[in-house]
Amino acid sequence: MRPVAFLIAAGAFFVAALTAAPAHAQLSENGGPVSYSADNLEYFDGERRLVLTGDVDIVQNDARLRADRITMFFSQSGGGQSAGQGGLGSGDIERMIAEGEVYYVRPAQSARGNRAVYEVAQDAVTFTGNVVVASDENVIRGETLVLQIGNRRTTIRPTPGQRVRGVFVPRDNPQGGSGN
Repeated sequence: MRPVAFLIAAGAFFVAALTAAPAHAQLSENGGPVSYSADNLEYFDGERRLVLTGDVDIVQNDARLRADRITMFFSQSGGGQSAGQGGLGSGDIERMIAEGEVYYVRPAQSARGNRAVYEVAQDAVTFTGNVVVASDENVIRGETLVLQIGNRRTTIRPTPGQRVRGVFVPRDNPQGGSGN
């Protein structure tokens, strides 16, 4: 896969993974029920904040998000008079923060970092800290991955004083050559 094609594939992978429609956070492009497990759950009703800690594992269809801690911030529920009556995790997710050995995995694609923040309003996800993005045999490493979902722009930045590193494995040209 050519470098440009890999970056587009990495971007598309996150786009499909995190959004099925604007203002609705999704792990899987097909949506569906989200199951989770964690050692602890704490919900702060006044703040509309759900905190899962300890070996957190969230699964939706073929997508899995794992981290030491995941915090979700919810908007007010829509729908007229019941809008102010929320419960545990009701409303749409506005922001999600995953911390501590964050892994996001889908078939043939994965991302890893120390922290990931998904902001629905900005339509962006940012992975920070020892970021590794892999698709098939292709790998990119850096300190920060920023994906602006709506405009399909992916940026990978290195640690200051370092360089972004990557490996691309061509599929179509086993003889080598200078395919740009």
